[in-house]
Order: sequence, then C-alpha cells, then structure tokens
Amino acid sequence: MYGELTILLDKKTRQSSETFNGKNQSLQEGKNTSFSSVGRLCDRGGKTTVTLFENVFSKLTVPYEQLPACFEVRRVEVSIEPLSFA
Repeated sequence: MYGELTILLDKKTRQSSETFNGKNQSLQEGKNTSFSSVGRLCDRGGKTTVTLFENVFSKLTVPYEQLPACFEVRRVEVSIEPLSFA
C-alpha cells in the first residue's frame, strides 16, 4: 500500500541505505485519501480476526484507541527525510 520495501546500495562503497517504501504506492497525499484504513477479515480454524491498516494520508481519522480489542491496528509513520547511507 505504501510502496515496495526498498533498499539502496552504493556500488562504490558497498554501503546500504535504511529500508524505505519505494515505488508503486497506492496510498499517497493526493491519492486514495477518502478512506481511513484498509481492512482484512480472516477466519482461520474458527478464530476470526480483523486487521486494519491505517491510511496516514486520509482526510478522515479513525479513533483507533477507542476500537474494541478484537481489532488489530497496524499504524505507520511516513518520513520525508532525505535518504542517506549509514
């Protein structure tokens, strides 16, 4: 949703960057901002779980802390810091 997990490699020094979300982002500041999260309903062996994946770019926010414990919420932080090699 936030792009493919990516790492950059410096061919000369063989250093690598930290991982980040790269190409093919479905969720962006100006794209798909009308929904607050993407949900997954799963039933395995009679146990039903609900997982919500936060859309940090949404125009609306969900009070995740007020949801019942049966919801697993996956929240993210999006960084706009420039990439650097460690």
